[in-house]
Amino acid sequence: MEIKRFFAAGDPNMGYLLVDGEEFRHLSKVLRYKAGYKAIACTGDGFDYLCRIESIEVGRAVLKIEEKQKCAGDPPFELTLYQALPKGTKADFIVQKAVELGAGKIVFFASQYSAEEKFNSERLSRIAVEACKQCGRSSVAEIAFLESFDKVLESREGKTLVMPYERESEGRLKDALAGEDGSVDLIVGSEGGFSEEEAEKARAAGAKLVTLGKRILRCETAALVSLALVMYERGELGG
Repeated sequence: MEIKRFFAAGDPNMGYLLVDGEEFRHLSKVLRYKAGYKAIACTGDGFDYLCRIESIEVGRAVLKIEEKQKCAGDPPFELTLYQALPKGTKADFIVQKAVELGAGKIVFFASQYSAEEKFNSERLSRIAVEACKQCGRSSVAEIAFLESFDKVLESREGKTLVMPYERESEGRLKDALAGEDGSVDLIVGSEGGFSEEEAEKARAAGAKLVTLGKRILRCETAALVSLALVMYERGELGG
């Protein structure tokens, strides 16, 4: 039987962890786990805790820790995706795949050419939780929203800021990451891309503008290609 992963609360040093809320509902009602079943519990500290369910109580499960090991699914550096808000359900897809590719934070924002106004933080957070569990991460990727492109440039946290831009022809992502080993922030546009004004603002703020090739990519494709290239260049993807 496959050992499932759950996000838990509590101090691992005490030897026990608690699964409650939506995670408990999934454990008890959907998977129908019982006392004695094994599970992997994660608290966001970078470790996986192999546990045995000690008891199923009202609203929670008590898990006894049997083994601790470093989580292999967590990237060794922080990777944030700043994504101009796309239309419809594309945000769902971007969150799911960005988490699988290693993004620890996904920040949607309104840009000059983004047409979508709806942002469902609760829905996207649920998608992020499921994606983290599916791909073996120890912590849940954060979902956030900023009102403007200027706010993105003000809030960026990464050591290296990279922005794929459809009018850029020279810059390469490989070169943008050369000699850097710290955190990375990626800024990706919506269906309409970025305006020249936004591109110049990004450049002035220290962003490295790069091309993703000769073909115009959909916004969701550009996000995933950019993330995959960063992970590949850092040795986290491929052989």
